[in-house]
Amino acid sequence: MTYFECNLHTLPDGSDSPSRMALAARKLGYSGIIITNHNAPVPPFGSDGARLAGGIEVVFGVEIVAADQRAIHSRAASLRNKVDFIAVHGGDEKINRAACEDPNVDMLAHPQGGRAGIGVAAARAARDNQVAICLDLGPMIRLRGGGRVRWMEAVKRDLDLVRKFDLHLMISTGAAFHLDLRSPREAMALASLLGVERDRALDALALPKSILDLNRRMWASVGVEVL
Repeated sequence: MTYFECNLHTLPDGSDSPSRMALAARKLGYSGIIITNHNAPVPPFGSDGARLAGGIEVVFGVEIVAADQRAIHSRAASLRNKVDFIAVHGGDEKINRAACEDPNVDMLAHPQGGRAGIGVAAARAARDNQVAICLDLGPMIRLRGGGRVRWMEAVKRDLDLVRKFDLHLMISTGAAFHLDLRSPREAMALASLLGVERDRALDALALPKSILDLNRRMWASVGVEVL
């Protein structure tokens, strides 16, 4: 089975180099990682070393951080042909919905950042535009007490919408430090505490590879692929 970590942050966003993150992920059993530093359309410092790490695929995408819907659409359109993977940093209700309404976006990350969640309108848009929803396990790992309980409640509401509208789901730790990574088996165990079935979790960890393969195909026009 091919497992991908889809939302990692390295220098300068995180504490580790891309190669350090890649080596740690490989040791944990991942086939690939996607590094999505904030608003960074070019590979970060140390990317060449990461590509030399054997046994794991290292992909450099971007996580768009924007203050309004117009900025999301503009940046996603300009970046679509420059990177293999585009995520949007969510948390605000309007930002979540704008990300889900944009077919250039591959994944909505951190939709519960402000406890807003995705909502019904955003869920419908995500289904129509094939935008995946990221289950970010980072807060579950780091939070304690009431904060974790409130976060879990918000996530479970979103997961109900993911099931209802049959949305694409991805799972990540959102790690910015290699010690925050968790193995695929641990990620599935944590997701199960939120009600995610094993088969759904397996598909969520494998989905990034399918998205990358699709994004790398070249199209002359709608429905016409360049081989």
